[in-house]
Amino acid sequence: MKLIKGLRSFVIYLCFVLIFSTSMAGSLFAGETVEILGGPEDVNLRLVALLNKLDPDFYADDKTQGFVYRYKHRWKNPYDFNIYVGKVGKTSPDSIIRIESPRRGQEKMWKQIMEQEFLQKPPHESAVPLSEKYHLVSQGLNLITPMASVGYNSWNSPLFTNRDTFVSMSIYLLCDLILAGGAYMYAQENLPKKNIWDNMANVKGPGNVWESPNAVGVFAALAVSRAIRAFDAWEDTSAHNKTAQFGWSFKF
Repeated sequence: MKLIKGLRSFVIYLCFVLIFSTSMAGSLFAGETVEILGGPEDVNLRLVALLNKLDPDFYADDKTQGFVYRYKHRWKNPYDFNIYVGKVGKTSPDSIIRIESPRRGQEKMWKQIMEQEFLQKPPHESAVPLSEKYHLVSQGLNLITPMASVGYNSWNSPLFTNRDTFVSMSIYLLCDLILAGGAYMYAQENLPKKNIWDNMANVKGPGNVWESPNAVGVFAALAVSRAIRAFDAWEDTSAHNKTAQFGWSFKF
């Protein structure tokens, strides 16, 4: 019994470690940069205006890591970013913007927006405008499986690369398998056992997992990933639709 409980605690811990480490890996090693004519002060004003246009829930961070300015999203902001403004070089009059996000898709999306807004660069010949996505569809698919919701939100959306989609789907699948599988094993292990006297008296057996009081734990385990995805789905749909309303085109 102690072994089963210990194993269950370990796999739950492992699931959340995987989620955390995957998001951290994206933010540490990925990034996009845009070089812009003009000093950091002028570029900063244009950047702030753009961020306010998309969503005003962001703030300036004093820890600029060698850049002149740094901006981060607040929790109510559906976008997920660290954006830095600095000089291209000590002697250069021009500026550089660096975009970091746990999702590679968001980094590429911000770069394409800034190239069209700040550099007046035409979209790639294969770029297309965005169509609206619906919260009801995303949340409804999430009730079936979080992977379906991820697939819906990532389809024709600059917020996701193929890698982002694969990683998100894999994490939700893994969490469902680990959490629900662990809860099922626990419920099965705790089914009442028939003793020799019950067998002699032909007493009805203990039934199956779904008839036991611990069956609720399996459904609770499935609800965990769906509760997490419900918030992520709201962010994905909101960010996509906020971006779509301005008519930019994107190459996916």
